[in-house]
Amino acid sequence: MIDTTKIILAGEGGQGIQTIAKVITEVAAEQGLDVSYIPVFGVEQRGTPSVAFIILSHEKIYYPRFDSADYAIILQKRAVASVLAYINKKTKVVFDSSTVSVRDLPDEAIHSFGIPATQIATEKFTPKAFNLIVAGKLSRVLNLDEDQVWQKIEKLLGKKFKTPEIKEKSRQAYLSGRKYIFELKDFSRPTFQPATGKIIIKNAEKTAQILPERCKGCGICIVKCPVGALKFSDTLGVFATPVPEIDLEKCIACGNCFRFCPDGAIAVEKNKKLK
Repeated sequence: MIDTTKIILAGEGGQGIQTIAKVITEVAAEQGLDVSYIPVFGVEQRGTPSVAFIILSHEKIYYPRFDSADYAIILQKRAVASVLAYINKKTKVVFDSSTVSVRDLPDEAIHSFGIPATQIATEKFTPKAFNLIVAGKLSRVLNLDEDQVWQKIEKLLGKKFKTPEIKEKSRQAYLSGRKYIFELKDFSRPTFQPATGKIIIKNAEKTAQILPERCKGCGICIVKCPVGALKFSDTLGVFATPVPEIDLEKCIACGNCFRFCPDGAIAVEKNKKLK
């Protein structure tokens, strides 16, 4: 790592962007570097841009903002706009090649490095392990100690490792990121993208609406449905996780799915009867 490294990390709320930033900056500080970290995100916790400005330096940091980044980490297609102003021809652009096409990057991004983090997480671990893979690769790029980084992840995310099996699988996801060799030319296809538009399902009595671009695949609506009218589908939501599908014949339009969804991604209403 050079004397001072400026990093912009961008994705969407709910992806764990700020967790990655905390891991990187806290470990760097423990290794003796001066650090600054500025989180920027929307009012909503999920589905809105989430950006972290990071500086790691062997010297005193007097000002925590910067005009151009040494590294731009882009983890969702909709996050590209958040980093455009900070990319120049010297910036190393690291992107999730399973959600972002190299064509979506600006012309200035002549040093591009792909890692299909979402695809790896989905196919080998779980979609939620995505941020561990990114943290692993970024910590390797920045020459941060492997064990120290994992210990920090355990400290910040330990409550989510509810069983030894989940903890070990999470550690393997982190290590897979550390070991992954960047794609430099033959990038993965960005097939892990959310469906666009509304999914409308109707019958004579009810109308259901699902918004894949908001759905994070948490499954709360499925758990809260009292009649088992919901299950996961093959359609992908915002974090390449499956969105629910609904059986309107079973649905009683109780409103639980809308009430408990943290993102307003699903609703069912009874059709108005014509007089």
